[in-house]
Amino acid sequence: MGKWDNRIKGRISNDPEYQDLRADASTHTLQTIEYSHHEIHSGSMYRVQHNSASVGAGNSINITFKTGSKEPHFVFEWIVSAKATIELIEDPDVTMESGTDVAPKNSNRNSTNTSQLQGCETAAWAAGYVTTDATVANGTTISVKKAYAAKGDITQGSRRSEIILATDTPYTVKYTNNDSSAASCQIRCEWYEHTPKN
Repeated sequence: MGKWDNRIKGRISNDPEYQDLRADASTHTLQTIEYSHHEIHSGSMYRVQHNSASVGAGNSINITFKTGSKEPHFVFEWIVSAKATIELIEDPDVTMESGTDVAPKNSNRNSTNTSQLQGCETAAWAAGYVTTDATVANGTTISVKKAYAAKGDITQGSRRSEIILATDTPYTVKYTNNDSSAASCQIRCEWYEHTPKN
């Protein structure tokens, strides 16, 4: 058997020719990346955050949007200074012309791609935006998290396992201050937008 008979070959998705797969010179291992990392390079990963220095006792802030034709693979996290509930709510009733539209940032700063998510600050859903502090009601809570920060302390948490959101559907990520006085909060959302191949 010749010394080249055991070569491993692979094919780049847009190249019909198979190429040799090369091992790392230091560790002699094949180097791979997670799929979500691949989506960053593809220019399909987006992020947005909403900050409030003072949310009154029992009050809420939110990030609201409607999905497009691609499936967002979605995670979120929060930083809070008091007891809180953080919910991901599917198909809430959204009041149009409420809140403030914000354009999500592409995590590949060399990409000009924009998100398919849609904001509701105007009379019709507007692509390329999410909306902070829209007026929403009802809906189905599909993920709920609790934060138990002592008053004046800071705590953070996350939903790091992806939720694949339904297409053409409104969602809101809602923070509620469960403390007896005002508290600060930051909500961060990150997602990539994917069209299934099967």
